[in-house]
Amino acid sequence: MQQQTHPARLSPHYTFFEAFVSLLSSMRQLQLGIQRLCCSGDRFSQFVLEKKDAQHRRKGLTWAVFSFVLIAPFFSVNSNAQTFAPDRFDAIHTGDIIEVDVEGSLDHDWRGGLTPEGFLDGFNEFGEPIKGRCRMPGEIAADAVKALSSTLRGPKVNVFIVDRSNRMPAILDGAVRSPHRYQIKRPVRLRELIARSGGITDSSGGTISVFRPDGPSCPEQDGKEQAGRIEIKISDLVNGLESANTWISSGDLILVEKALPIYAIGGVRSPRPIPSKEQVTLTRLIAMAGGVAKDGDARRVVIYRRSKGTSSRIEADLKKIEDGAAKDPELQPLDIVEVMTKGGASRKYPPEIEDAAGDRHATLPLVVIE
Repeated sequence: MQQQTHPARLSPHYTFFEAFVSLLSSMRQLQLGIQRLCCSGDRFSQFVLEKKDAQHRRKGLTWAVFSFVLIAPFFSVNSNAQTFAPDRFDAIHTGDIIEVDVEGSLDHDWRGGLTPEGFLDGFNEFGEPIKGRCRMPGEIAADAVKALSSTLRGPKVNVFIVDRSNRMPAILDGAVRSPHRYQIKRPVRLRELIARSGGITDSSGGTISVFRPDGPSCPEQDGKEQAGRIEIKISDLVNGLESANTWISSGDLILVEKALPIYAIGGVRSPRPIPSKEQVTLTRLIAMAGGVAKDGDARRVVIYRRSKGTSSRIEADLKKIEDGAAKDPELQPLDIVEVMTKGGASRKYPPEIEDAAGDRHATLPLVVIE
């Protein structure tokens, strides 16, 4: 009596390659089983079938390895996604006030900050300057002992950070409900700051830019990205991708990018910029702006468009579009749509849109993360 074979159960630790080979093997066993039922049961036929089975196994394994090499990259997750390293909060940062205490010698005690280059400002003026930025107090104490050994016998030095309140805050601005400045006193990630700012608004363009200047933060020694700019997709952050939820440090500028607007002005009920997150037609934009106002002229609509350094003027008639006599034009980001007022004269030049100017980051409310 022929022993019945059962497919082995896949362990949770099986790799994609092992599962792929096991699937091919199971399919081949099923095919041979059908052939054995249809063919004669003599020993020669069984020998031929077993020989073919071994050949097919070798071919199947070779094809599986080749297929795995081709398609494995499409199933892998990029573990080298660009991200920032966490900050070392116990290290000395730009803006900190440091105290050097020399036991038994008040004349050599020192308190102060850092120079723009990151050295202790005013300590050991006649000797080699001591680097302070992004170093631990114990490391600075060891250098201070070496510097004072020429004038003191066996000096004992203690270094403290007495004030951390002047560290540069991280700024979260853009398409969030409540932009803030954050004074960071513990490790914190991007998702937490966005939640503290009330979440992302509908005007977002789908990406977040994090700018890290060189100087205010002190990343871990094994951190590859210490300064520069990274771009994060909001969809990756929402889906829980770890590399998208980057560490945030002092001095970081986080900008939730806004979608480029299309401006509705003139004779509409709610003149305002409307985010162009998707394709928008003229009639839909007018509807999003509240419709044509009482003093608006639906037959006189002008689209001002600037492309490649040149300006163009497109005239439209909402009545004809509504009746199907004219095509509903598709709008582009930064278009200016003006519904003329009844009896009003047409513009000779495109209108100028004034945006809020000036640096408002300094006036944002400050929140301490501790």
